[in-house]
Amino acid sequence: MRPFTGLLLAGLLLGQPEPGTLLPDGWRLRPAGRETPLDTLPMAATATPDGRYLLVLHSGTNPASVAALATSDGSELSRITLPDAWLGLALDPKGTHVYAGGGAEAAVFELSLTAGRLAWSRTFPLVPRDRRTARDFAGDVAVSPDGRLLYVAELFQNTIAVLNPQTGMVVERFRTGRRPFRILFHPDGKSLFVTSWADGSLFHHEAESGRLIERLRLAAHPTDMIWAPPAPSEAGGEASLARIFVAASNTNSIQVVGVTDSKELRLLESVNLAFGARQPAGMTASALALDANRRRVFVACSGANALAVVDIRESLSRVVGYIAAGWYPVALRVLPQGTLVVLNARRTDRGGGSASWIAPLEEEQLFEHSVTVLDNTPYRDSLLEEEEAPEASPVAHVVYVLRQTGRGPNCEKLAREFALLERVYASGPGRLGGLYRALAGIAPHFLELYLPGCEAGRRAYACDGDDPAAVPPAGYLWTNAAAAGISLRNYGFFVVNRTRSAPDGTRIETVRDAILKPVTDLRYPGLGPDSSDAERAMAFLEDLRTWEKQGSLPRLLLVRLSGRDEPDDVALGRIIEGLSHSRFWPRMAIFVAALGLDGDGWALVASPYARRGFADPAPYSVASLLRTIQLFLGLRPMTHFDAAAPPLLSVFQGEPDTRPYTAVPGRSAPEP
Repeated sequence: MRPFTGLLLAGLLLGQPEPGTLLPDGWRLRPAGRETPLDTLPMAATATPDGRYLLVLHSGTNPASVAALATSDGSELSRITLPDAWLGLALDPKGTHVYAGGGAEAAVFELSLTAGRLAWSRTFPLVPRDRRTARDFAGDVAVSPDGRLLYVAELFQNTIAVLNPQTGMVVERFRTGRRPFRILFHPDGKSLFVTSWADGSLFHHEAESGRLIERLRLAAHPTDMIWAPPAPSEAGGEASLARIFVAASNTNSIQVVGVTDSKELRLLESVNLAFGARQPAGMTASALALDANRRRVFVACSGANALAVVDIRESLSRVVGYIAAGWYPVALRVLPQGTLVVLNARRTDRGGGSASWIAPLEEEQLFEHSVTVLDNTPYRDSLLEEEEAPEASPVAHVVYVLRQTGRGPNCEKLAREFALLERVYASGPGRLGGLYRALAGIAPHFLELYLPGCEAGRRAYACDGDDPAAVPPAGYLWTNAAAAGISLRNYGFFVVNRTRSAPDGTRIETVRDAILKPVTDLRYPGLGPDSSDAERAMAFLEDLRTWEKQGSLPRLLLVRLSGRDEPDDVALGRIIEGLSHSRFWPRMAIFVAALGLDGDGWALVASPYARRGFADPAPYSVASLLRTIQLFLGLRPMTHFDAAAPPLLSVFQGEPDTRPYTAVPGRSAPEP
């Protein structure tokens, strides 16, 4: 039995949650400790050896920066703005120099630190500016234990660069796993470990030569790691092992790796952090910290807005409680006096991130905090049993349309004639993060950390759907459907326009998803400046006429539109008009989700079973649309977000109304 089965029941018996901040996805925020505001996306922190100052790296939509905070009260003492920064933040052994990974600047920035005051020092370029590309990107930075060299993760080049801070020159560069995230030195300084975000592996290299000593496969998307004392042996003595705890952000677990005296690696255990035995992915284990007594490991569960507390004193580690964090915790630090500092990526006022300062907890306090965390989450294992699909669903065909938030005459008419959800939230980073939420139930950890700098214009979008680190834990809605044997057709998702047309006049496209390739209409243009929704509607309606003649239609149709202006609004109207006049309409449901730049928007549901002229002002997450589609098609949830999302029960009625829709015409409308 999981240690917290009884505690989960206790949380339910305590009744309604105390007041807090309710997020659009149904999760509640009541962070523990004292919370202080920070700038946008505080994603890395390190403390000075005396514990008096905490350095925080910001990489959000505001200018990138490093700030020095007083640990006594959390106040900001100084700040240095940087051209870009991402993840890497390290101090030299004396605590007088700070090194920050420069992100898209492909450099390391050196700052001096004196009594809490930061000052600009030097820039160490990894690549000359005239040879720099979008793939030159500096991430994590580690200082060798002797302080002589800097090791820098070059995220998109899949290499580690070795810098001499005396000369500012790159003295070595060696290959490692794809999308290297964290660098951790062995205490002897002769070797180092690198987590590969994309390869699900831990790489062990010689520090001097970069030679690969060993690669150990772990779990999906390993990120942070910490060095911890060995586990007791079964006989009660000390085994000849140290341990590396590794967070895996596409899972609900952390991995524990044993390191022998001869530096051999072996996987010792996997520690499940989930609230329930059947819980889908979504905890997003992303950051780690060892407590001052070296008895517990704190794990930032970004997707649960919580920390898991893991007791590591026995041969098998176990979760002993949870602590409520702020919104999307991404980094942890334990100060010398025992205070735990949590960096939360977002605040509910959208003004930036925050830091939670949490004093050491007694056992009784940990129990109370755990109950709060379990009250904060809407997920329960029982949801997987309660919301089974009807044996004979009245809806056989689902059309899922994603577009921007522009509203024209057809959107207004559809809202009047069918069901409108006035407030729909993606709760993801920007439009691309919202797209992932709408298709996969979650924005991958990679996008949560990388996209804000893109929105700020500091870096290019190097991850348009096919980056190996941007894969969601359970794939996408179409992954789920294909696994269940549901027939599907794709119109525009993960399609890239390579050329305008081939010699025979057909458009040449590239599809960036293996499952979508065989079910994609390549005549349907992907989003781009050289195509319009009018063209997309014509391609879709041509396919629909073929389906009509054949008398069969795939059960799931995926349609991507731009929704930029009035002609695009007409195209949406024509598509729904065509569908509602087809033979398939009596058993069809069309979901139209319109998401803005910040992930907020609205949705329409058009179906014979949709309530006519109904407008629901209640806030919903896009996960509710996903959950409703899954129930109609008999699919299992992909993450704990769509598993916990309430289906759109208010939108549907028992008796069908099969009246079709007639589009509002426009000059750019395609012929039906």
